[in-house]
Amino acid sequence: MIRTTLAELIAFLRRPVPMEASGLNDDGALSRWVVLAAFQIGVLGLVVMPLIALWQKAFALSPPNAFEGLGPLALWGGAVLLAPVLEELFFRGWMSGTRRALALMGVVLVGLTLFIAFGRGKPLAGGGILLITIVATGVVWWRKRRDRSVPAWFSRHFALLVYGTTALFAAMHLANYASVTLAAVPMVLPQFWSGLMFAHMRVRLGLLASILNHIASNAIVLAVALNWG
Repeated sequence: MIRTTLAELIAFLRRPVPMEASGLNDDGALSRWVVLAAFQIGVLGLVVMPLIALWQKAFALSPPNAFEGLGPLALWGGAVLLAPVLEELFFRGWMSGTRRALALMGVVLVGLTLFIAFGRGKPLAGGGILLITIVATGVVWWRKRRDRSVPAWFSRHFALLVYGTTALFAAMHLANYASVTLAAVPMVLPQFWSGLMFAHMRVRLGLLASILNHIASNAIVLAVALNWG
Protein backbone atom coordinates (compact mmCIF):
# COMPACT_ATOMS: atom_id res chain seq x y z
CA MET A 1 0.00 0.00 0.00
CA ILE A 2 2.74 2.50 0.94
CA ARG A 3 4.83 1.80 -2.15
CA THR A 4 1.83 1.93 -4.49
CA THR A 5 0.51 5.13 -2.91
CA LEU A 6 3.85 6.93 -3.17
CA ALA A 7 4.32 5.68 -6.75
CA GLU A 8 0.95 7.21 -7.65
CA LEU A 9 2.01 10.46 -5.99
CA ILE A 10 5.29 10.63 -7.90
CA ALA A 11 3.48 9.98 -11.18
CA PHE A 12 1.03 12.78 -10.37
CA LEU A 13 3.80 15.25 -9.51
CA ARG A 14 5.53 14.47 -12.78
CA ARG A 15 2.39 14.88 -14.85
CA PRO A 16 -0.90 15.69 -13.12
CA VAL A 17 -3.87 14.08 -14.86
CA PRO A 18 -7.55 14.34 -13.93
CA MET A 19 -9.37 11.30 -12.63
CA GLU A 20 -12.55 10.41 -10.82
CA ALA A 21 -11.79 10.51 -7.11
CA SER A 22 -12.46 7.30 -5.22
CA GLY A 23 -13.73 9.00 -2.06
CA LEU A 24 -12.80 7.98 1.47
CA ASN A 25 -15.34 5.14 1.57
CA ASP A 26 -13.50 3.14 -1.09
CA ASP A 27 -11.52 0.05 -0.02
CA GLY A 28 -8.06 1.11 1.15
CA ALA A 29 -8.86 4.82 0.85
CA LEU A 30 -8.34 5.61 4.54
CA SER A 31 -4.98 3.82 4.55
CA ARG A 32 -3.99 5.74 1.43
CA TRP A 33 -5.06 9.00 3.09
CA VAL A 34 -2.93 8.24 6.17
CA VAL A 35 0.13 7.51 4.01
CA LEU A 36 -0.27 10.69 1.97
CA ALA A 37 -1.02 12.91 4.98
CA ALA A 38 1.95 11.50 6.90
CA PHE A 39 4.22 12.02 3.90
CA GLN A 40 3.00 15.59 3.34
CA ILE A 41 3.39 16.58 7.00
CA GLY A 42 6.65 14.63 7.41
CA VAL A 43 8.38 16.27 4.44
CA LEU A 44 6.98 19.63 5.50
CA GLY A 45 8.31 19.33 9.06
CA LEU A 46 11.59 17.50 8.46
CA VAL A 47 12.73 19.03 5.16
CA VAL A 48 10.83 22.11 4.02
CA MET A 49 10.45 24.00 7.30
CA PRO A 50 14.11 23.57 8.38
CA LEU A 51 15.19 24.91 4.98
CA ILE A 52 12.82 27.85 5.37
CA ALA A 53 14.17 28.55 8.87
CA LEU A 54 17.72 28.67 7.49
CA TRP A 55 16.62 30.97 4.65
CA GLN A 56 14.77 33.24 7.08
CA LYS A 57 17.83 33.50 9.30
CA ALA A 58 20.22 34.07 6.41
CA PHE A 59 18.22 37.04 5.09
CA ALA A 60 16.98 38.29 8.49
CA LEU A 61 13.36 38.00 7.37
CA SER A 62 10.49 38.69 9.75
CA PRO A 63 8.16 35.81 10.61
CA PRO A 64 4.60 35.84 9.22
CA ASN A 65 2.21 38.15 11.03
CA ALA A 66 -1.16 37.06 9.60
CA PHE A 67 -2.63 36.14 12.98
CA GLU A 68 -1.10 38.72 15.30
CA GLY A 69 -3.53 39.97 17.90
CA LEU A 70 -6.00 37.11 17.46
CA GLY A 71 -7.28 35.18 20.46
CA PRO A 72 -6.95 31.40 20.70
CA LEU A 73 -10.51 30.78 19.48
CA ALA A 74 -10.14 33.01 16.43
CA LEU A 75 -6.64 31.71 15.77
CA TRP A 76 -7.53 28.02 15.83
CA GLY A 77 -10.92 28.53 14.25
CA GLY A 78 -9.53 30.66 11.44
CA ALA A 79 -6.23 28.94 10.66
CA VAL A 80 -7.21 25.35 11.38
CA LEU A 81 -10.88 25.15 10.37
CA LEU A 82 -12.14 28.05 8.26
CA ALA A 83 -9.06 28.69 6.11
CA PRO A 84 -8.55 25.05 5.02
CA VAL A 85 -12.20 24.63 4.05
CA LEU A 86 -12.39 27.88 2.05
CA GLU A 87 -8.98 27.42 0.42
CA GLU A 88 -9.70 23.85 -0.64
CA LEU A 89 -13.08 24.82 -2.06
CA PHE A 90 -11.58 27.70 -4.03
CA PHE A 91 -8.22 26.32 -5.13
CA ARG A 92 -9.07 22.65 -5.56
CA GLY A 93 -12.83 22.23 -5.53
CA TRP A 94 -12.95 22.44 -9.34
CA MET A 95 -10.28 19.78 -9.94
CA SER A 96 -12.83 17.10 -10.74
CA GLY A 97 -13.09 18.94 -14.06
CA THR A 98 -16.83 18.32 -14.45
CA ARG A 99 -18.76 21.02 -16.23
CA ARG A 100 -20.81 21.44 -13.05
CA ALA A 101 -17.73 22.15 -10.94
CA LEU A 102 -16.22 24.47 -13.55
CA ALA A 103 -19.48 26.39 -13.92
CA LEU A 104 -19.72 26.87 -10.15
CA MET A 105 -16.12 28.05 -10.05
CA GLY A 106 -16.89 30.53 -12.82
CA VAL A 107 -19.77 32.00 -10.82
CA VAL A 108 -17.56 32.33 -7.74
CA LEU A 109 -14.81 34.06 -9.73
CA VAL A 110 -17.27 36.53 -11.26
CA GLY A 111 -18.75 37.25 -7.82
CA LEU A 112 -15.29 37.74 -6.31
CA THR A 113 -14.28 40.08 -9.15
CA LEU A 114 -17.43 42.16 -8.72
CA PHE A 115 -16.92 42.31 -4.96
CA ILE A 116 -13.32 43.52 -5.33
CA ALA A 117 -14.33 46.09 -7.93
CA PHE A 118 -17.52 47.44 -6.35
CA GLY A 119 -18.15 45.93 -2.93
CA ARG A 120 -15.08 46.43 -0.76
CA GLY A 121 -15.78 48.85 2.08
CA LYS A 122 -19.41 49.20 0.96
CA PRO A 123 -21.65 47.01 3.12
CA LEU A 124 -24.78 47.49 1.00
CA ALA A 125 -23.11 46.84 -2.36
CA GLY A 126 -20.91 44.07 -0.96
CA GLY A 127 -23.88 42.34 0.68
CA GLY A 128 -25.88 42.58 -2.53
CA ILE A 129 -23.06 41.05 -4.57
CA LEU A 130 -22.69 38.27 -2.01
CA LEU A 131 -26.42 37.52 -2.08
CA ILE A 132 -26.55 37.50 -5.89
CA THR A 133 -23.50 35.22 -6.02
CA ILE A 134 -25.09 32.75 -3.60
CA VAL A 135 -28.34 32.69 -5.56
CA ALA A 136 -26.51 32.32 -8.87
CA THR A 137 -24.44 29.48 -7.42
CA GLY A 138 -27.60 27.66 -6.37
CA VAL A 139 -29.20 28.12 -9.78
CA VAL A 140 -26.11 26.91 -11.64
CA TRP A 141 -25.75 23.90 -9.35
CA TRP A 142 -29.38 22.93 -9.93
CA ARG A 143 -29.13 23.24 -13.69
CA LYS A 144 -25.78 21.45 -13.92
CA ARG A 145 -26.26 18.93 -11.11
CA ARG A 146 -26.29 15.92 -13.45
CA ASP A 147 -23.59 17.14 -15.83
CA ARG A 148 -20.45 15.21 -14.87
CA SER A 149 -18.78 15.36 -18.27
CA VAL A 150 -15.22 16.71 -18.45
CA PRO A 151 -14.29 19.11 -21.29
CA ALA A 152 -11.41 18.00 -23.52
CA TRP A 153 -9.56 21.29 -22.97
CA PHE A 154 -9.55 20.68 -19.22
CA SER A 155 -7.81 17.33 -19.58
CA ARG A 156 -5.26 18.78 -22.04
CA HIS A 157 -4.29 21.65 -19.76
CA PHE A 158 -4.79 19.98 -16.38
CA ALA A 159 -1.08 19.91 -15.45
CA LEU A 160 -0.76 23.64 -16.16
CA LEU A 161 -3.92 24.36 -14.17
CA VAL A 162 -2.67 22.36 -11.17
CA TYR A 163 0.79 23.90 -11.06
CA GLY A 164 -0.50 27.39 -11.87
CA THR A 165 -3.16 27.44 -9.15
CA THR A 166 -0.75 25.86 -6.66
CA ALA A 167 1.74 28.65 -7.35
CA LEU A 168 -1.09 31.17 -6.89
CA PHE A 169 -2.09 29.46 -3.64
CA ALA A 170 1.48 29.77 -2.38
CA ALA A 171 1.92 33.37 -3.58
CA MET A 172 -1.27 34.40 -1.78
CA HIS A 173 0.50 33.61 1.50
CA LEU A 174 3.09 36.31 0.84
CA ALA A 175 0.43 38.62 2.27
CA ASN A 176 1.28 37.07 5.65
CA TYR A 177 4.55 39.03 5.67
CA ALA A 178 5.01 42.69 6.52
CA SER A 179 6.99 43.36 3.34
CA VAL A 180 7.18 41.40 0.11
CA THR A 181 10.61 41.15 -1.49
CA LEU A 182 12.33 38.66 -3.76
CA ALA A 183 14.03 37.20 -0.68
CA ALA A 184 10.60 36.53 0.84
CA VAL A 185 9.32 34.49 -2.13
CA PRO A 186 10.94 31.18 -1.01
CA MET A 187 9.17 31.59 2.34
CA VAL A 188 5.98 30.27 0.74
CA LEU A 189 7.64 27.00 -0.33
CA PRO A 190 5.74 25.20 2.48
CA GLN A 191 2.45 26.30 0.91
CA PHE A 192 3.61 25.26 -2.56
CA TRP A 193 4.65 21.81 -1.35
CA SER A 194 1.45 21.36 0.65
CA GLY A 195 -0.66 22.67 -2.22
CA LEU A 196 0.71 19.99 -4.57
CA MET A 197 0.02 17.30 -1.98
CA PHE A 198 -3.51 18.60 -1.37
CA ALA A 199 -4.10 18.64 -5.15
CA HIS A 200 -3.07 15.00 -5.50
CA MET A 201 -5.20 13.98 -2.54
CA ARG A 202 -8.18 15.92 -3.91
CA VAL A 203 -7.85 14.28 -7.34
CA ARG A 204 -7.19 10.78 -5.99
CA LEU A 205 -9.42 10.65 -2.90
CA GLY A 206 -11.78 13.62 -3.16
CA LEU A 207 -12.33 17.09 -1.75
CA LEU A 208 -13.10 15.93 1.80
CA ALA A 209 -9.76 14.12 1.91
CA SER A 210 -7.80 17.23 0.93
CA ILE A 211 -9.74 19.36 3.43
CA LEU A 212 -8.96 16.94 6.26
CA ASN A 213 -5.28 16.83 5.29
CA HIS A 214 -5.18 20.63 5.16
CA ILE A 215 -6.78 20.87 8.61
CA ALA A 216 -4.37 18.32 10.10
CA SER A 217 -1.35 20.03 8.54
CA ASN A 218 -2.35 23.51 9.74
CA ALA A 219 -3.13 22.22 13.24
CA ILE A 220 0.29 20.57 13.61
CA VAL A 221 2.20 23.54 12.18
CA LEU A 222 0.31 26.01 14.36
CA ALA A 223 0.85 23.91 17.49
CA VAL A 224 4.58 23.71 16.78
CA ALA A 225 4.80 27.44 16.05
CA LEU A 226 2.99 28.40 19.25
CA ASN A 227 5.01 26.06 21.46
CA TRP A 228 8.48 26.22 19.90
CA GLY A 229 8.38 29.31 17.68
